[in-house]
Amino acid sequence: MPLRALLSAATATPTPDEPTSEPEGTPTQLPTLDVNQTVEAVQETGVSLLDIAWRAGLGAAVGLAVVFVVLLVLRMLGSRRQLYSELARFGSSPGYLGGALTGAYMGAQLAVVGQSNSATRLITLHALLIGVILAATWLLAGTTRAVEATVVANVRAAGNHGRTSRVTTQAQILRRVAEVIVIVCGLVGAVMTFPSARVAMGSLLASAGLVSVIAGLAARSTLGNIFAGVQLATTDAIRVGDLVVVDTEQGTIEEITLTYVVMRTWDDRRLVLPSTHFTENPFANWSRGGTQGIGGITMELDWRAPVAALRVELARIVAASSAWDGREASLEVADAVGGILTIKIAVSGKNSSDIGALKSHVREELVTWLQREAPYALPRTRVEVDQVEITQDPTPEHVARLAEELIARQKEEARREPESPSEEAEASPPAEAQPKRRSWLSRPRLGRGHR
Repeated sequence: MPLRALLSAATATPTPDEPTSEPEGTPTQLPTLDVNQTVEAVQETGVSLLDIAWRAGLGAAVGLAVVFVVLLVLRMLGSRRQLYSELARFGSSPGYLGGALTGAYMGAQLAVVGQSNSATRLITLHALLIGVILAATWLLAGTTRAVEATVVANVRAAGNHGRTSRVTTQAQILRRVAEVIVIVCGLVGAVMTFPSARVAMGSLLASAGLVSVIAGLAARSTLGNIFAGVQLATTDAIRVGDLVVVDTEQGTIEEITLTYVVMRTWDDRRLVLPSTHFTENPFANWSRGGTQGIGGITMELDWRAPVAALRVELARIVAASSAWDGREASLEVADAVGGILTIKIAVSGKNSSDIGALKSHVREELVTWLQREAPYALPRTRVEVDQVEITQDPTPEHVARLAEELIARQKEEARREPESPSEEAEASPPAEAQPKRRSWLSRPRLGRGHR
């Protein structure tokens, strides 16, 4: 350390092996402090730090000048190739920082050539070296972003929407993988500049098998999402801009990362789903193989609805709409049950937004036409009223009284019966003249619904 070096240079320590002529009872003399040596050591340290500082500053200025020239050349070449302009845009800040730190490190190295390795010089050089490594890491990460932006821009210039979405998704995933690798390597490189870290890394590599098993178990979920994200990018299952339906939620894929996917719903909500959700669960991708699609409209009308006139009106409505792509515009009677005529309409559009707008427009125009031209076709409920004569049923007491009268009359007739058939024949009048008795109970009764 600097303090220890100064003390060792300024103090004189006697050699313990030298024989001393002093008697045993004489006290030992304290070491004497040489002021001249102390002043010389301090002056030497100050001169060395000053030398390192001005040489490092000069090197930083040279590094900044070099980076300025390089960026100027890249911007000039960027007018012909987009990669150069993207490199200048993403590499400007890390380039200036890296150039300044690299020049300062080289200047400090020249300042300490031929001098003793004091602790101050070593710490300064070590700090500059770590700064150079981190700046280089930042510059490489910016380079990956520049490459991604160039690839995506070239694909968009071709005008193929499907290929643009696919390449954009894959470029995002690969760029994030490259960034993770670059950042991890940069951090490991910075840590490995410490001697103690190199010793620890050696022992870690010796037990790499056990450490890898423990790390795999601890990061199983994270690694699963990372592998799922890479799988989504390589298999082209979903792409940025795809219209998907996940667990009854419909939305557009807005961002795909290594570990999660961001979906924007129709009401501008963002659903963040893990990448494994798309590899382990089924989902609907309405943009797979193209953005064109067909939307359906269902209307329930009365049986008197003019179906032919509705078809003519539908053709007029879609022909006047810019959202219709001209592929499909049909109207069919899907069902006719329970006094309701179910009309099903199918219209097509170039993408999901056009389909949604066209469905709403067609529905609104048809309802307006029905209200104006065919109000009788609107759904209605029919009720028929029949006039039915209802008689009052006898009470239970009345029925019991009539039953008692009938039983008493039957007993009286039984007592009046003649003893012989001849007397019965003589006593009984002819059948035509005999009045026909009919009880109230013997009349046929009608049910409640027939009265």
